[in-house]
Amino acid sequence: MPFVKVLPAGLVNQIAAGEVVERPASVLKELVENALDAGARSVQVDVEEGGLALVRVADDGSGMEREDAVLAIERHATSKLRDAAGLVAIGTMGFRGEALPAIASVSRVRIDTLPSMAGPAAAGTRVVVEGGKVVEVSDVARARGTTVEVRDLFFNTPARRKFMRSGPAEAGHVSEALLRLALARADVGFTLRSGGRVALTTPAGAPVAERAAAALGREVLRHLVAVDATRGEVRVHGVVASPDHSEATSRGLYLFVNGRYVRDRGAAHAVLRAFAGSLPPGRHPAAVLFLEIPLSRVDVNVHPQKLEVRFADARGAYDAVFHAVAEVLRPAPWLRHRAGQGAGEGQARPWDPDAAAVLAAARRVAESTGPQARLGLEVAREAAAPWGFAPPEGASGPAAAAPERPSADGAGPEAARAGASGYFAALRYVGQHARTYLLCEAPGGSLVVIDQHASHERLLFHRLREAVRSRRLEVQPFLVPAVVTLPAAPARALEAALPELVELGLELEPFGGDAFAVKGAPALLAGTPMEPLLADLARQVEQSARPDAMDAALDDLLATMACHAAVRANEDVSREEARALLDGLDAIDFKARCPHGRPVVFELALAELERRVGRR
Repeated sequence: MPFVKVLPAGLVNQIAAGEVVERPASVLKELVENALDAGARSVQVDVEEGGLALVRVADDGSGMEREDAVLAIERHATSKLRDAAGLVAIGTMGFRGEALPAIASVSRVRIDTLPSMAGPAAAGTRVVVEGGKVVEVSDVARARGTTVEVRDLFFNTPARRKFMRSGPAEAGHVSEALLRLALARADVGFTLRSGGRVALTTPAGAPVAERAAAALGREVLRHLVAVDATRGEVRVHGVVASPDHSEATSRGLYLFVNGRYVRDRGAAHAVLRAFAGSLPPGRHPAAVLFLEIPLSRVDVNVHPQKLEVRFADARGAYDAVFHAVAEVLRPAPWLRHRAGQGAGEGQARPWDPDAAAVLAAARRVAESTGPQARLGLEVAREAAAPWGFAPPEGASGPAAAAPERPSADGAGPEAARAGASGYFAALRYVGQHARTYLLCEAPGGSLVVIDQHASHERLLFHRLREAVRSRRLEVQPFLVPAVVTLPAAPARALEAALPELVELGLELEPFGGDAFAVKGAPALLAGTPMEPLLADLARQVEQSARPDAMDAALDDLLATMACHAAVRANEDVSREEARALLDGLDAIDFKARCPHGRPVVFELALAELERRVGRR
């Protein structure tokens, strides 16, 4: 007697249900995807007890003839795939033809449908299935489209049912599943009623930002920045929240590939990298991003619930995501937006900076740097060196040191800055508060508070990183090599990365056992102890196998260097130093956050200030 047997069809369907039907939200996802594939423009969803008692999906799509409705509950029966060639370019949400029979095998299903091409007197079709068996096929009066009811989920598999969570918890998963579908299809209207109450409604044609607010909360709406870029054959578009808004988990990141919600660690990491350390530790970005890729360049048939995909060129797709998000975040456009809003009703000035002028002015400031540079007035060298700035040519002596005073007509140097380009360049410097914060006035009257340490740290970090990237690092040989000993595992990781470290300006060689001799390092690292730096770099290389591990490790090291070199809290800052810092910030990337993710600037609108002092 053979031990290998072919399983009965009913058991096969229940096994398939274990892969496809994880919970009521899975049922909703499959049914709504069918509705979208049928061309629906309005989808109505009703659930009871979180979907365990009822999931009903009604659409105005193409509907089905009776023969198709009966065949639809057969395993691997589908209208979306004809041959093997279709698998290499799947453009529909579903294609396997196994979701509906799998659902019907573990629940009580009723399908009411009428083709969109049916005449006004035509009758629709009702198909009733219980536990995978057809119990009724009859006529029914209904409008064009399809309604699928799924009741008593897992009624015949109590072992599965007992692992379901409470009704409210499952209702949350149902809402999230529908929200993901609604984000991808702004041309379709969705309504979700849970327990008879409307839980979610998204009208057709609503902007992506509005739907993103439904997913991320209304508070995020004012932080959203539009993304739209094409790199190679990949287009990336959608919205991303500025670093001023972050999430405690990664659930605030919604990624879609050709309209399909996916979970992809590589793409998610590309988004995180694009924020370039502008988020606080442990915080995650929020975004709704859509990737459009030729159908033949992505395989969606790699996951039972189609939640994962495989790219023909994964590196190209991830690079497209990274560059699209990074290019939007680098100039910190939300600062310009907030500055324009600063004065309240009717008082905001247009904020249209000339980027070329900003870069040119700031470059002139930055190129005059040097640890020995003086600010053109009698300032101690120790005070000038950390900033690394020099004033415009000709600014020297008491005249340069004197506070800026308006002329008789009010047109002083700071007043003239109201028309200057760039967010920071246009600020009027007021003074220093608590020897830690720079107070400024923005065009329109907003009060702008700048953290002197965080802003200077970001500026120094940018300069250090650009020197590394441009391969213009000056390597300083050591008179006596520094010998550094590391634990065994980090030492092996560091030894494997020696060629990359040499390219970064660190001249090391094995010195026996777990020791290394450091014979030279970038001049920018002068005075920095080698042992903790190498230990941090080795740890980063050891823990990450990603191609960008070295870049990430170096960024961490550069951030630490910038932090130690930047002006500290409780240090006096002269007016000239403050002005030089403000002018320099406009020329760098990610100027709104320090390398560790702390905010650089805080803005209080004039309207809010007046409200707090009782003027409004």
